[in-house]
Amino acid sequence: MLGRNPWTQRDQLMCDVAFIADVAVLPLWMRVSQLLDYVAGVHPRFSRDRALGLLAKTSIQADAKIRHLSKGMVTQLHLALVMAIDAKLLVLDEPTLGLDSLYRKQFYDSLLNDYFDRSRTIVLTTHQVEEFQDLLTDVIFMDRGRILLNSTIEEYEARYFELIVHPEQVAAARALKPIYERQLFDRRILLFDHGDRQQLGALGDVRTPTIADLFVAVVGQASGKMSAIASKMGTTEGAAR
Repeated sequence: MLGRNPWTQRDQLMCDVAFIADVAVLPLWMRVSQLLDYVAGVHPRFSRDRALGLLAKTSIQADAKIRHLSKGMVTQLHLALVMAIDAKLLVLDEPTLGLDSLYRKQFYDSLLNDYFDRSRTIVLTTHQVEEFQDLLTDVIFMDRGRILLNSTIEEYEARYFELIVHPEQVAAARALKPIYERQLFDRRILLFDHGDRQQLGALGDVRTPTIADLFVAVVGQASGKMSAIASKMGTTEGAAR
């Protein structure tokens, strides 16, 4: 990782890595200023000035005790500490858990405008895929250890189409072999892997699917294939017996 062996060069590696877990756990007895002092003493690439600049955008006071902060404020404090570390790899596990919509928007704006410089790598894990879809450069879908999709955002947007079908065109749309179909109220929505946008447009409204919808389609398609293979293997085994 980053050209180093995590087992034998952990100390050097951790100088270039920052991480935040899905639950911000900070020492409740400390004041914010004391926590800044502590992090400055343990991480060589922590910038106190940068952390103070990030905290200035919040309502968190330097003399406040962490035990008196709300859950959202503790998350903001934790994020400010991590983003004040000049790391080459930033790993964020559900970074906006506990934040309301305003703070989530501010966080992602800060992540892009104040932290990301195109030389860093940021790995985000979240259940709220749509929340950060616009931030991504690449998408990888994994299911039970298998890579099902490995694509840049540009390739994904050019390859997959979602069609909201006109009711009278459902049969014609199904004839084009969609990889996934779902119903929303009285409308049928079909998802296609490669297709003629103009041809699809004659059958309904065409748009780019969300990553969440595409994930459901791709994983569902793969699961169906695996079930078919397992069924076939079971039939073959029974015939052999």
